[in-house]
Amino acid sequence: MFPFHATPPTAIPRLRQTGSEFLRLGRTVYFDACSSLFAYCTERLGYSEDSATKRVRVARLAQQFPQVLDDLASGELHLTGLFLLSGHLTDDNAEQLLAEARGKSKRQLEELLARWFPRPAVPPTITPVTPEPVQGQLSTWSGAGNPAPPASAPRPRVEPLSPESVRVEFTASVAFRDKLEHARALLSHTVPSGDLATILERALDLLIERETKRRAGAGKPRKRRETKPGSRHVPVEVQRAVRERDGDQCTFTDAEGRRCSATRFLTIEHIDPFAKGGPTTVDNCCLLCRPHNAHRARQVFGEDHIQNEISEARARRRQSTPPAPPAPTPAPEGGVSEKVLGALVRMGFKRADARRAVEQARLCEVEPLLEPMLRATLAILTP
Repeated sequence: MFPFHATPPTAIPRLRQTGSEFLRLGRTVYFDACSSLFAYCTERLGYSEDSATKRVRVARLAQQFPQVLDDLASGELHLTGLFLLSGHLTDDNAEQLLAEARGKSKRQLEELLARWFPRPAVPPTITPVTPEPVQGQLSTWSGAGNPAPPASAPRPRVEPLSPESVRVEFTASVAFRDKLEHARALLSHTVPSGDLATILERALDLLIERETKRRAGAGKPRKRRETKPGSRHVPVEVQRAVRERDGDQCTFTDAEGRRCSATRFLTIEHIDPFAKGGPTTVDNCCLLCRPHNAHRARQVFGEDHIQNEISEARARRRQSTPPAPPAPTPAPEGGVSEKVLGALVRMGFKRADARRAVEQARLCEVEPLLEPMLRATLAILTP
């Protein structure tokens, strides 16, 4: 365990060293408690199955290539990176591949492996996905009032296949599919193959061009000027110049000179704070991501001031939020029972059996609403 007051520069190397030593000990860690390292990770340490699988795979990799534990302890390679490398390292390529892998992020490692071990491109496909059950829809369950959990859609995934190609997977709506087919038809002469990647790339080119113009301001650059005193508005020409200068990337730099790599959710902020009289000029503005914008605000104004601002903003939101609508009034229990009885009979159950199930559900104090009663009675009739 690490003390809560440990600073990141102190705690991070110790965490890396602990993880490396855990994998180095291997069998001696879990032998007295569990039958395998996987069982020890999941049952005793509480890791998820995915996390445990990574550690087991890396522990096996370390038996063949012990040097990876030193890389893990020093931070030159991370656990996920070693997991990715584990299926590709051999005695012949280990030295060179590990040398190229050190210091790289997960995404950079995926690109490295795609360059070392290119895979063929996959054909574009559109596959229907089973929708989530609608709330209130009947489904299979193990007991009354416990519906089966809805199936979640797979997460979007971008997987490098080779230095020139990637595989992209995501779930979209039927409306998206229809628009894609419409675009395919419109471009049938210019893209006769109907290749989805080509069509989507053309659409993205147009979107990027339009959004770049919108954010930077259309027309020729105008002479730099300051805004009126007291206005927080950043003129379009200042926005354009700042984004071009900063390369659409957060400008925060740590004590060792490493720049933040964030390129999303960037905001234009004042270097000399606007609240303290800082002007809205190109030289006094920069791009920051949200976390580093908040970090700089805490440095300038202090933690207490920021927390007060957050509390006041939350209070304003609560005051402006309309009250929730009242909950629906349950129907009379007798009416619900008759509706459930009729539904069970229409499903093919005998009226006498259906009535007994309804009475039993009422004795169990099931909520007198149609859906809970119907689920409870079905659970009784189909144990």
